[in-house]
Amino acid sequence: MKEFVPYVNLDTVKDANGKIEKFVVRTVSYLPDDSTITKSGEGEVADNVYFRPLTITYTGTSTTFKAFDVDFTINRKDIGLLERGANVKVKSAVVVAQAADVAMLRDDENTGTIIEYEGDI
Repeated sequence: MKEFVPYVNLDTVKDANGKIEKFVVRTVSYLPDDSTITKSGEGEVADNVYFRPLTITYTGTSTTFKAFDVDFTINRKDIGLLERGANVKVKSAVVVAQAADVAMLRDDENTGTIIEYEGDI
């Protein structure tokens, strides 16, 4: 799935006093054009997580592709004690379903696009 790893951009949103309020991770992925997109990973994470797992799951199987924009919002209050960034992955729901049937699914932690937060968290 490496060819589907998205373009990732990080926006830091600060209040009037310069304190970080939230991070917005903006992504663009080229996926089959008949895809339905779901995202996961926003909200609180455990304090022992270094890179927040952000996942874009798609259901398309078309041979033609188009760009899909997906934004993740990470509020400052939801950041874990050791968290220093996010790891954005793109996964096919179709492949997951097929692999689960034959018990061959393996989640490689070295895949995806890692982006580190900017500023004092």
